[in-house]
Amino acid sequence: MIDPFRMSAVPRVRFGRGEAASIGDEAKSLNMTRPMLLADPGLSGAGVLGPVTDGLDAAGVEYRLYEEVEPNPSDPSITRAQAFYEANDCSGIIAVGGGSAIDTAKAMGALLANGGKISDYYGADTVEKSIPPFITVPTTAGTGSEVTRASIITDIERGTKSSIHSDALYADVAVVDSSLLATLPKFFAAGALMDALTHAVESLGSPRANPWSQALCFQAIGLIGQNARRFVADPADPDAADPLALAACLAGASFTNTGLGIVHGLTHPVFNFFGGHHGTTNGILLAPVMRFNLPAMRETYARLAPLLANPDEGADETQDAELSIDRVRALADDIDIPESLAAIGAEMEYLDRMAHEAAASSTVATNPVPADAEDMKRIYLELM
Repeated sequence: MIDPFRMSAVPRVRFGRGEAASIGDEAKSLNMTRPMLLADPGLSGAGVLGPVTDGLDAAGVEYRLYEEVEPNPSDPSITRAQAFYEANDCSGIIAVGGGSAIDTAKAMGALLANGGKISDYYGADTVEKSIPPFITVPTTAGTGSEVTRASIITDIERGTKSSIHSDALYADVAVVDSSLLATLPKFFAAGALMDALTHAVESLGSPRANPWSQALCFQAIGLIGQNARRFVADPADPDAADPLALAACLAGASFTNTGLGIVHGLTHPVFNFFGGHHGTTNGILLAPVMRFNLPAMRETYARLAPLLANPDEGADETQDAELSIDRVRALADDIDIPESLAAIGAEMEYLDRMAHEAAASSTVATNPVPADAEDMKRIYLELM
């Protein structure tokens, strides 16, 4: 007997190399007469926006370009984006970039449709009205934000990361075109894919996991395990980029339904105190947290070991839970993810405060093993 479960619908997905050319037609189908093209800074200079703007121009869609997205967007940055949308009388949002651009668009959309300030909507299902017509176009293979119902905000006044979760935030269309990943620097490619791997592993361990979400996760983990090293070496390689883009999307579709675990609870305080790249920090924490969760996850982790075998060393169908953890760390080593938090600037004197903040995270509720502040501190100490 299969226990009852629920899976929320994801956006309509257009996947494939060259699909960015379709964005103009998709915008017209959504009646976007003057969309706000909201993009991560630097995409224009790197040539990444070219296929998107070419598609818009070919369809005769007039757009307004906004390139002032903050990494890890803060609440004031959301307000600035909203002001641009309103001042330019825009009619729809096309978000191009990583999680920061797409999360900015979702949060801005919530304000445009519902009014108030962004902190009014922290938590789950507090956004009542759907945001304006919305297209997501990821340029990293990591966050899965293109298909999720969540937006992560850095609240400057509170000094914490906060989140909004609502079906009202789903995009109408996600255009996943792996050719847009071609210019990713190695550091960002590596960190992003470790973010996607973390999403899939943590979603598997959630008490809300179900056969549907698990199928997405196993597929995502296999795609990452077999293609990550090639992708970091050359993000322009379609035989590696396509699987990684798909993996990030699959993991996003899963975790937005199941929630995550304490890797993310531990990562957010590291950013709040020391900054850094979210996916890289996840990559440092993933193997130690898997070891912490091993008592509840042994059977599931054993199934991961063959999926994570280094393809350069030949197929290995050994099913062993501890081997899967070792292979996560081996993959991280091969793509130059540091082994310690100290390597990215974390300092001992802040660990108590970080541990208490991590223990207060909502991700504790969907971790397979209960964790308190002492557990969080022990994991931090292990990585110092």
